[in-house]
Amino acid sequence: MDMNATPRDAFNGNNSIGIFLVLFILTAIVSSIFLNKASRAEDAQQDAPVGIAASRAFHVYNESIFTLTTIGIYGDFERRPPAHTINAGGSYGYQISLSLYKTSIATVYYSYEYRDAGVTRTGNLIVDMIADTNGVGDSTAYMRLYTTGPINYYREDNYSTYVRIRN
Repeated sequence: MDMNATPRDAFNGNNSIGIFLVLFILTAIVSSIFLNKASRAEDAQQDAPVGIAASRAFHVYNESIFTLTTIGIYGDFERRPPAHTINAGGSYGYQISLSLYKTSIATVYYSYEYRDAGVTRTGNLIVDMIADTNGVGDSTAYMRLYTTGPINYYREDNYSTYVRIRN
């Protein structure tokens, strides 16, 4: 019996690796196409906010002789109010946005002028409006106030959503 060895060419033994490589590339392409479509469908639903949109009202009543002029407005307002003044006897209402399980804070900085020993000075009033939603029932709301100068304020209680500015 005559046994002749047949030469193997360079690609004869590596056919199975080539097939696996081609199948792997095709699988990667197909899976990326289908996964991309599925993720786009989920993203459309995730863009919609979850929860109920709500806001809380706060009021500043100026019962003083001073004109309060805003010098800064920051925070979680439903719609950011424009710069404004509150004349003596006037008032201004603010709407603070509420989000579930979040503390919303909005701050308004006022300045006013007063006379002290014949000199005109500038006083400041800072009003923080805070609403905390815990997901059970209504939100807890209150105001923090900081003053410089002869201005004073009155609140019915610590959890009041309005303040009366007085001399």
